[in-house]
Amino acid sequence: MRMLAALAAVLSAIAISACAVSETMSDGDSAAPVSDNPPGGDQGDPRSDDGDSRSDPETPVDCAESNVLCVDDSPGATQEYATIQAAAAAARAGDTVVVHDGVYAGFTVTRSGNPGAPIRFRAIGRNVIIDRAGSSGDGIRIDNASYIEIEGFEIRNTASSPSQRMLRCISARNASANAPMRGNVLRRNRCIDADQEGIYVSQFSDGLIEDNEISGSGRVSGRSRSHGIYLANAGSDGTVIRGNRIYDNRNSESNGIHCNGDLSVGGDGLIRDIVITGNRIYANGQSGINLDGVQSARIENNVIYGNARHAIRGYSIDGAAGPRNIRILNNTLLASGGWAVKLSEDEGGHVIFNNVLSGTSGAISVGTSLLSSDNNVFLTNRLSLDDERSTLSLTEWRAATGGDARSVVASSNSVFVAPASNDFRLRPDSPARDAGAAALGGVNAPTVDVAGTKRPQGGAFDIGAYELVP
Repeated sequence: MRMLAALAAVLSAIAISACAVSETMSDGDSAAPVSDNPPGGDQGDPRSDDGDSRSDPETPVDCAESNVLCVDDSPGATQEYATIQAAAAAARAGDTVVVHDGVYAGFTVTRSGNPGAPIRFRAIGRNVIIDRAGSSGDGIRIDNASYIEIEGFEIRNTASSPSQRMLRCISARNASANAPMRGNVLRRNRCIDADQEGIYVSQFSDGLIEDNEISGSGRVSGRSRSHGIYLANAGSDGTVIRGNRIYDNRNSESNGIHCNGDLSVGGDGLIRDIVITGNRIYANGQSGINLDGVQSARIENNVIYGNARHAIRGYSIDGAAGPRNIRILNNTLLASGGWAVKLSEDEGGHVIFNNVLSGTSGAISVGTSLLSSDNNVFLTNRLSLDDERSTLSLTEWRAATGGDARSVVASSNSVFVAPASNDFRLRPDSPARDAGAAALGGVNAPTVDVAGTKRPQGGAFDIGAYELVP
């Protein structure tokens, strides 16, 4: 505890002397109503039984340590600071701000940590709640600061504080495309009923957004574009979005994950080399994953179902160019109002394998035959090579592309344990079992599944987000 440590030092010295812390465009697709699917697709979710993605600290916390700043809204031994903002103003590189159970106002971080010594903001227990905006208008704002870690908070708007409602649960802003923030981590936070996006990060390079739960964005405000996670603008290269549960962001243009390179903001107008893995995305108002000006992305082990439009949508409106070199591996992609995968303004070079794909419009729609695709299970026997101006059967697709020789057409009931209740684990006799590939086009399949199970469990990789354990 920094203040007590300083006081102790003073007292020690006395004794010695006496002795001697842009907005996006829509992709132009009209949305069908969101299907009201219960979260049964979380079978095999490694979270606790109550669905809480947060966890208690892995190691004990000692508030007497000089690099630990303790926050508590109740007076006592753990109250060095009564507000998180006061601790954030005092924190330096290598410090950990520990926040004890209580209800707090939001805060802003303006000072950076270092690559080997981040500034960590860590909630203790499961009752650390931010229920009103800080000075930024958001719950937690990282303001052009790098190497910041935010972990374990519940951030929620409440009816009791209407004048202090939060626009976003967590945001990171005010960097630039040519000098982005780097190395920030947002982990195991719960975001409920943000008035705009749940998590909005801009010019957020080499970051990690993992194991968060985001729901209800725009529910009260009615704002049409209230995405679960929004990764914005050039300068956001190399970020990983992993293990998040994103659902019930239901307004008409609200995607589960939205990434936008936005040339008008500066830089090259592209987001490159991101990884989107192990997320469960359902019951959102537009698409599961939406990519505007995104290239060289790896999308794997995601379970996406029950959203109003596509499972994965790539295009260029704000971004400088359309999708190129998108790798889509071992996903379960079920589109309720569009395509499992739809890529337009398409520059090709994609690798698509080991996926289970279904959509009311079709399985895959691309704008070029310059792709590698195989070892997929198609629950919808409809594909397109010309931006869905025409459609092909799997047989016709094979003749046109030379791909998908080992792919099959099947029914959802033959593939999954209980698709009607959103249990998308594989049946023992599933055609997806041991039917995947270890690699395609120089791209390796993931070596674990969405639940963390090692792949392969049998003679070959399974297809889809789940690996069947014999």
